[in-house]
Amino acid sequence: MLICVLGRQPELGIAELEAVVGPEQVMPIGAEYAIIKDSSKMPAQCDLGGIIKMAEVIDTVPTYKWNRISAAAFDKIIDTITSRQNAQAHKLVLGASLYGIRVSPKEMLLFEFAVKRKLKEKGIQARVVAGKDSVLNSAQVINNGLTGENGFEFLIIVDRGRTYIARTVSVQDVDSYSKRDYDRPSRDAWIGMLPPKLAQIMLNLAKVTPSSNVIDPFCGTGVVLMEAALRHCKVMGIDIRPEMVSATKANLDWLAKEYHIGISYKLVCADSTKYGWKNVERIVCETFLGPALTKLPDSERMKKIVIDCNYVAKKFLGNLHGQLSANARCCIAVPVWKSQQGLVHLPVVDELTAMGYTRVCFSHVRNDQLVYRRPDQVVGRELLVLELGKSVTRLAHFKNKKR
Repeated sequence: MLICVLGRQPELGIAELEAVVGPEQVMPIGAEYAIIKDSSKMPAQCDLGGIIKMAEVIDTVPTYKWNRISAAAFDKIIDTITSRQNAQAHKLVLGASLYGIRVSPKEMLLFEFAVKRKLKEKGIQARVVAGKDSVLNSAQVINNGLTGENGFEFLIIVDRGRTYIARTVSVQDVDSYSKRDYDRPSRDAWIGMLPPKLAQIMLNLAKVTPSSNVIDPFCGTGVVLMEAALRHCKVMGIDIRPEMVSATKANLDWLAKEYHIGISYKLVCADSTKYGWKNVERIVCETFLGPALTKLPDSERMKKIVIDCNYVAKKFLGNLHGQLSANARCCIAVPVWKSQQGLVHLPVVDELTAMGYTRVCFSHVRNDQLVYRRPDQVVGRELLVLELGKSVTRLAHFKNKKR
């Protein structure tokens, strides 16, 4: 059994987990964690954009005050380390992270050094990795080898009536994300840059696998295609602007060289509201987001921005609909704006059923929670996970069978 520490917007991580392992395998714990019942179904950490850490659950105990929680965790940590074969043969590296309860860094350090002393009594040498607070970040875990052969990071996760004690098995590689985000040769802050983590979440929501042919009809600088290529997918990018097609090519070629992979890709300069495909299975993209905004504009300008963005999104969805295969699945990010009255959505979001689409629903997350937006951002992204409507799907299946 695994426990996952979710990212800054945990609802996206929960939906992502549902898509990749199935809702029956996912059990949300509080607002920031999730249990995966069958760990064999989990993909690699590097393919999960919404999961910060994954840890194997060692035990659960009732939640008390810190002194009783720490006593229970202490025994489990000592038992886990000493049960390891040849534990005395190497100097170990040890760290601990505490979630869900406030404890000072000093108290955490005292706990960790108590573990170190106990191990020393048993003939096991260990070095303690201490953080500035009670949680070690991903960089600290990676740089100190805490998920390696001689490393241990233990998570103590307190959630209401239960405390989970777990050993970290993997963490997000923040340096790799940063490299793909900031070191790629072509970036364009003005058009808005899709973060690689969000691109991964969207690929998972669309149920992309290594055998998938992934199309991004608004490819921009190619972030979605880069993340799909890392999964060995065949990728196709389309953009109406030649400079964006060139930017995507430069980034894909850079990715192939930096990560030593072969990439099968096709790039086209065309208008995706009119372009023709055949039997499309996986669409992952973000449509036109409108201008970059640092504050909400006046009502007249806001109205025009919404109309312009809605026109592009609706025309694209209308063009795409008849070209999807019966088993197609799409994850499409459309703009959403923060206002004093709440979020401003595109009108087309309420017209999806009439257009022949079914918006996929999740068991543990509402669709209105699938919004990616930093706290200081005016423009966010609403994720639409779409399939063909049931009646349309049956019709497409009949036509294919008749052929």
